[in-house]
Amino acid sequence: MIILSSVMVEIYAIKKVPEKEFEKRKMGLLDFLPPESAESINTFKKPEDFQRSLLGESLLRALLSIKTGKPAQTISIKRSAKGKPMLKDNKSIHFNISHSGDWVVVAVSGNEVGIDIEKIRPPHYRIAERYFSKHELQTLNELQDEEKKNYFFDLWTLKESYLKLLGKGLTKSLGSFTIARTGSGFELITNSEKDETIHFFQMALDPNYKLSVCSLSSEWNEKATLITIDELINKMNDGKKR
Repeated sequence: MIILSSVMVEIYAIKKVPEKEFEKRKMGLLDFLPPESAESINTFKKPEDFQRSLLGESLLRALLSIKTGKPAQTISIKRSAKGKPMLKDNKSIHFNISHSGDWVVVAVSGNEVGIDIEKIRPPHYRIAERYFSKHELQTLNELQDEEKKNYFFDLWTLKESYLKLLGKGLTKSLGSFTIARTGSGFELITNSEKDETIHFFQMALDPNYKLSVCSLSSEWNEKATLITIDELINKMNDGKKR
């Protein structure tokens, strides 16, 4: 069995394609999925939701096929009680998926990982008043205009990535912990103390998006690996032959 050689975090990204182009290729991806996964994806009514879901599931399975040496269609993925996806029979590979707008991203690591991507748009700062910690809100309100908007999405994606690492979703209050900016990045503060086990990093995938990752690993690839839909189909086809 092929497994990750280290705990390094790898980030992969795929961009949505025009609907007419996607229509020509979607069956080429659906055919590689287990029947239950294809059935679940087919429940999405909106074309953009359908495409993002199919690209995410396909990209994840292609990567897991490479990591495990198993055919993509045979890989068994289960979910925790809170909905976090994980391999059913392999605890040495961890992964997480996120999508927003035109992008779908997947993080894979030998350690626990969470990832979140959000399209930058006019923020609703009342959300910050409700969900951010006092320290985060104070820091945010010291900023103005574009800097304030960008920092809002920094905090939002960083906090989401941490919750996704934990697998707790919004069952853990967003205001119960603090993401603090440092000279070199960000750190997690819980119970007034820095958590040295948690590491955050961000990637400049697209100037219109924020991409944040949270991991128990301090090692990661500095750039995301971009995959086209045709490359994905080829990878899935290779995975089917394993």
